[in-house]
Amino acid sequence: MFISIIGPTASGKEEVANYLVNKLGFTRIYFVAGNSHSTATVNGNGVETDGEEQRVFTTAKHLINFITPRWRQNFVSTDITSPVDLYLMWKRPFVLVVGVDAPMGTRFKRYCAKAANTGHGPLTLAQFVEMDDALLYRCEDPPTNVAALVAASDLEPQLTSETILSDSPMQPVAVPLPPQAVLLSPIIRNAADAHELNLKRVLSSANVTIANTFATIAELHKHLDHLDLLNPERLRPSWDTYFMLLSELASHRANCMKRKVGCILVKDNQIIATGYNGTPKGITNCNEGGCPRCNDGTPCGVSLDHCLCIHAEENALLEAGRGRVRNATGVVLYCNTCPCLGCAKKIVQVGVKVVVYSKGYGMDQLTLKLFKEANIVVRQHTPPTLSMEIGSP
Repeated sequence: MFISIIGPTASGKEEVANYLVNKLGFTRIYFVAGNSHSTATVNGNGVETDGEEQRVFTTAKHLINFITPRWRQNFVSTDITSPVDLYLMWKRPFVLVVGVDAPMGTRFKRYCAKAANTGHGPLTLAQFVEMDDALLYRCEDPPTNVAALVAASDLEPQLTSETILSDSPMQPVAVPLPPQAVLLSPIIRNAADAHELNLKRVLSSANVTIANTFATIAELHKHLDHLDLLNPERLRPSWDTYFMLLSELASHRANCMKRKVGCILVKDNQIIATGYNGTPKGITNCNEGGCPRCNDGTPCGVSLDHCLCIHAEENALLEAGRGRVRNATGVVLYCNTCPCLGCAKKIVQVGVKVVVYSKGYGMDQLTLKLFKEANIVVRQHTPPTLSMEIGSP
C-alpha cells in the first residue's frame, strides 16, 4: 500500500505520517519534484539514493515505478501536491489518498507555535492565509505534464487544432489533445480545465478525510486507530460494500420528495434487478408534483394510503418477478435504507432469504421482528469510509 497524505499548512500531515511509520511500520518516501538534496545523489532513473536504498524521488513516474513491484510493502509520503502527479499515482489499485484538514484558526496557532519553537520569524494571519491559499488554490495554467496525463488516461492522442503546452526540460512542446473532452479522473475533468488543477479540488476527493481538530497527538492517534486505515476495503470493496454502493447510486435516481432509497437484488454476486422509489411509470414524477401527499409535506406514517410513490424494494421485486426470486436460492436484497414494514412483508412473501441495509428507518424493530420470524438473515453494513458513498465530493 502507498498512502499519500495531503492537506493545507499545519493541518497535521506529519503527525499522521509519523503514526503510520512508528505504529504501523510504514516506510517514509520523499518526493522533491525535480529538485535534489545536497546529501543525496540522483541516479540515472531520476531517483535519489543515500547509498543504501532509494527513498527520495524527483518524478511521480519514478516513484510509482519503484513502489509498484513492492506494493505489498507499506509506504507513506506527505510531499505530493500536484493534481497531475496525484492522478498518476491514484490510478494504481494500491494507492490511498488521505486528506487532513483543520480549521484555519487552529492551523494558524499550530504554525505560530512551531515557528516559535524552531526560531523562525512569526507570520501575521494575513500572511498565513496568503501562503495557505497559494498552496491550495495554485493552478497550473497551462497545466504541466499534460503528455503524461493523456498517456495515463489510456487514450490515443489525436492531431487536432486544440493543443496545449507541456512541461519540457528543453523547450515547450505542443501536445495534441483528444478532440473531445476527456474524463481523466474524478478530480481532473479535462486537461484544458486548468482551474480544476489545484490541491483543494484533490483534497475534496480524498479516499479518507481527517478533521484534525484534536487538542493532543494522543487524541489524534486514537482517532487514527478507529479509522483503521489498513482496512483492505479502502482499496478494494467487499461484495457487501460493492452492492451497497450500487444501491446508493440507484437511490440518486429516486424522485420521491420524502427520501432517496435504492435497492439491488443479487444472485451469486450478479445483479438481477434494481429499484428506486418514486411514482409509477407514466405518472408525473413525485418531485414534479405527481404525489400530493409527499409534496404537501405530510408527516411520516400519516396518510400512507394516499401516497402514490412505489418504494425501491417494491420496484426491484416487481422488476425481478416472484418466479426469478423464489426459484433461485441465495438471493440477497441490498438496500441503502432498512425496509419499511410494508416492503418487509413483500420481501418475505417472494422468498428473499438475506437482507443487507445501511441506514436505519423509523420502524426498524417491527421489520426486524418480522424478518426474524420468517428466518431471514439481516445484516447492517456501512462502507468503512463515508467518502466511498456515491455522490460525495
